Amino acid sequence: MKGISINGSKLHDINMPLEPYNCGVIASLRYPKERMDFERSEDGSVKLTVPTPLVLEMYRTGVLPQDENQIFPICISGKSIGAYRVEKLLYSNDHSDVVIITFQR
Repeated sequence: MKGISINGSKLHDINMPLEPYNCGVIASLRYPKERMDFERSEDGSVKLTVPTPLVLEMYRTGVLPQDENQIFPICISGKSIGAYRVEKLLYSNDHSDVVIITFQR
């Protein structure tokens, strides 16, 4: 399975803080590479499908910029595929807990 990095952050290494189940315990969640699907189109766009909580954390931590015109690097297995911006972000219509993000050069 290939690893995906956006803006210098490996998606499978993003920690999502969880409510502690016990006093003094720090808990977090990470999604494995298998939960992320990545497709490149002939027109140069990239489609990424990831779990909804991960997208929220990507925006909260600045991995995905708030400015829709900001360009950032995307890497697959450590190799740059170019600089992109978020074109659109859609929730899946099959009631699964994923978001489809389309990136454009």
